[in-house]
Amino acid sequence: MAFFDELARIVGDSNVCKDAGTIERLARSTGPRQTTPVGVARPAKREEVQAIVRLAGQFHIPLFPISSGKNWGYGDACAPTDGNLILDLSRMNRIIEVNPDLAYTVVEPGVTQGQLFDFLEDNHLPLMMDVTGAGRSASIIGNLLERGSGHTPYGDHFATSCNYEIVMADGSVIQTGFGPYRNSQAQHVYKWGVGPSLDGLFSQSNVGIVTRATIWLMPKPEKFVMFIATLKTKDGIGPLFEAIRRLRLAGTLRSTLHCFNDRRLLGSATGFPWDRASGEQALELEHPDLFRQMCKEYGVPAWAATGSLQGSAVEVAASRKAVRHELKDVPGLDRLLFIGDGTFAFTQTLARSLRRIAPTSLLLRRLESIKLGRDMLLGRPSDATLKGSHWRARIQPTDSVDPLDTKSGLAWISPILPMTAAAIAEVSRLSEQTFHKHGFEYQATITSITDRALIAVQSISFDRSSETETMRAGRCQEELVQTLLDHGYVPYRGPSSIMRQVWAAAPIYWQTLAALKHTWDPAGIVAPGRYIDQPT
Repeated sequence: MAFFDELARIVGDSNVCKDAGTIERLARSTGPRQTTPVGVARPAKREEVQAIVRLAGQFHIPLFPISSGKNWGYGDACAPTDGNLILDLSRMNRIIEVNPDLAYTVVEPGVTQGQLFDFLEDNHLPLMMDVTGAGRSASIIGNLLERGSGHTPYGDHFATSCNYEIVMADGSVIQTGFGPYRNSQAQHVYKWGVGPSLDGLFSQSNVGIVTRATIWLMPKPEKFVMFIATLKTKDGIGPLFEAIRRLRLAGTLRSTLHCFNDRRLLGSATGFPWDRASGEQALELEHPDLFRQMCKEYGVPAWAATGSLQGSAVEVAASRKAVRHELKDVPGLDRLLFIGDGTFAFTQTLARSLRRIAPTSLLLRRLESIKLGRDMLLGRPSDATLKGSHWRARIQPTDSVDPLDTKSGLAWISPILPMTAAAIAEVSRLSEQTFHKHGFEYQATITSITDRALIAVQSISFDRSSETETMRAGRCQEELVQTLLDHGYVPYRGPSSIMRQVWAAAPIYWQTLAALKHTWDPAGIVAPGRYIDQPT
C-alpha cells in the first residue's frame, strides 16, 4: 500500500508496523469496548509528525496519537473507532531542558515519569515532580493532556504546565502562551500569554498533536511529613473532607488528599477470591462475612486517607497542629498518624527485619504501604501502585504489572463534585446502587483536587477474559454515567465510549467545539471522536 510505503520513508521501515500481531496488541483494552487500528508509526521528532499528518490527510487515514498508551481505565491506547493509524510518540523522549532556579522542565511526549525522576536524581537536582499511580512508564504529557492528577501541591497537572508546541491537522506548528514570540523570556514561567488562552483547547481534545510542553517542578522541601487518617465507618468521609476543605481554603494544607474506601484498599492488597465466590454479585453483598474476614486479614479500614505537609520546620509544625485540631472531631476517626523522616526510617528498618522473619505479616504489608504512599507524595513513581488494577483478573500479575497482560478489566468513572458532605453522600449512594445492580464491588478513591472540588474515581473492576462480565461492566458504566449526569455530576475525563452521553447533556457547548474542530481539522484526521465530535 502506498500509504505505508510513504510512512516507512518518513520514519524508517522498523518504525512502521501493520502485521497481525502488532494490530492485535494495539487493539487490546482494559475497558468494555475496543477498536482495531490499521497499524502504527513511531516518529522520533516533530518534523516527522508533521510529515505523517500531511500524508494522512492525502490518504484520508485518521491518526490516533498516544504518548505511551498507559491510559488504563480511560481508553488505553485504543482509538475511538476502527481503522486509525496509531501515532506512537514514545520515541520522542527528550528532556530538552531542566532549569533548577525557575524549577521547570521542557519535555517531549515520550518522556515518562520514571525517566524524569531518574534524571532529577542522577543529576542531583534539588527538585521534585508530581506523579500519578500509573507507574514509571506512564507519559507525563499524556497525563497532563488528559488533565490527570497526582499527590503533591502540584497535583493538578494541567494547571502546572504551559508553552505547548502543537502540530495541527494541516502539518503547521503553533505554540501557546508566550511561546510564539521570538526570544520570549517568560514562555516557560507564565501560562496565559496575551490574548485568548489556547492551552485548554489542546487538552482533552483532538484538534492538534502536542509534541512538547513545559512542566513546572517543585523545590524539595526542607521538612516533609506524611499523614494518614483512617475511619472506622463510612459515615465519616463527608465530615473528613469538610475539614480538609477548611484546611485547604486556609492555606494550611497544600497537597492533594487521596481517600480510599475499603473495597479499593482490598483490591490493592489482594485478588478476588474466585475459589470462594462466583463474582456474579458484589463480594460485599454475596459473601459479607468473607468480605469482612478479608478486610480484617489485610488490615483494611472503612476509609483511609493520605496527605502531606511540607515547608520549613516551623511551617510544618504549625500545619501539623492545625490538621490534628481540624480532624479530631471527625466521626469514626480511628487513627491519625504523622510520619516524619525519623519515624519513616524506623519503619523501614523494621520492614527489613520482617521480610526475613515474617514476610507475610500484616505489619509488613502496612509498612510497605506507608513507603509506597510516601513515595507518591514525594514525587517518586512506582509500578507497585498498579497492583490494584488486577482485582478481578483471574490471571494475577507475575513479571508484568500491565493490566492488559492479565486481561484486567478497568472502567473508571470520575465525576467532579463540590467538597461537601452532601455531595459525597449523594454520589456514593447513586454509584454504589449502580455498581451493586450490575454485580460489582463499589471501589472508590476520592481526591481533593482543588481547594473546593473533589474527584471521585469510581473503579469498575472486572475480568476482561469473561465476555459476560465485560458486557455487564459496559452496561454498568453506561448507566452510572447517565445517572451522574442526570444529577449534575459530570465526569472530568473518560473513554470515547461515554462521550455520546456527555455530548447529549450539553449539546450547544459541544456543537460549538465541533465547529472549531471542523475549522482546524476539516477532514477529521486527528483522533476523530476523541472528546470532540466531527460535524456531520
